[in-house]
Amino acid sequence: MEDIIALSGTLGVKTNDEKFLAFGPEQKYIGFLWNGVNKTVRLPQGKLFERVDQIKLFLNQRLFSYNHVEVMVGRLNHVSYILPQLRCYLCSFYRWLKSWVTKSALRTLPDDVKDDLDRWFHTLVTFLETWLIPNPAPTKIVWVGDALTGFGIRVMIGRQWAQFQLVQDWKELTNQERGIAWLETVAIRLGLLMLESLGIKQGKTFIVWTDNTTTEGAIRKCKSKDKSLALLWKAIQDALVGLQVDIEARRVTSAENKADTLSRGVRDGHKCNDWDFC
Repeated sequence: MEDIIALSGTLGVKTNDEKFLAFGPEQKYIGFLWNGVNKTVRLPQGKLFERVDQIKLFLNQRLFSYNHVEVMVGRLNHVSYILPQLRCYLCSFYRWLKSWVTKSALRTLPDDVKDDLDRWFHTLVTFLETWLIPNPAPTKIVWVGDALTGFGIRVMIGRQWAQFQLVQDWKELTNQERGIAWLETVAIRLGLLMLESLGIKQGKTFIVWTDNTTTEGAIRKCKSKDKSLALLWKAIQDALVGLQVDIEARRVTSAENKADTLSRGVRDGHKCNDWDFC
């Protein structure tokens, strides 16, 4: 690199002779360390712990200025480049900033921002620091899920399929209101467990086909205002981060849903040797 910089100077190309790195498998770019050999990306040494400490201080603070919140959003937004699953937990910050009429005023921490910041803290202290560089193009694996309150849940991934029958009086077993949207979300969680057991390649974004509008919207938002769904989505987010994958929703009609019959308890047309779970 020294020779290249010296040659650049003789050619009239101004080059900073201090801010450069020698050729190597790992280089720093936009605040991350990228490894071209292993195809991984990570935060520089100590930066992750710095972000965790900043979140802890933020959570323990009583009053906040507009600029202070804006700086925290910028820091978390930067981390979201390697943790895109957490971008949904930035929306409450932007709502908070938008509602700040008098920017010189100090304000207390809203409950929704605190909840989202708790998710950031939980993930940053548990996730694997080195990540495979994600592939932005979604992967089609024929992942289809469906649920029926009268029978149960079915999931298909390629030729593999799973069928789960609900226990009798399943709604009365908990105090929470749980309906078809909750079952459809459970189908996504079960699909992730199937992917893990089948063996998946990290860094992929998988397409999930669903015929439920609520589930489709929840996948795009990666969270829900419904309390029972919110808890389930937190578990899904943990699974996505742990597997280093992401999901993308696509709509399919009930008539074209290949797993629709499985959710009704019908196994006709599905081979038993492709039965992955029960």
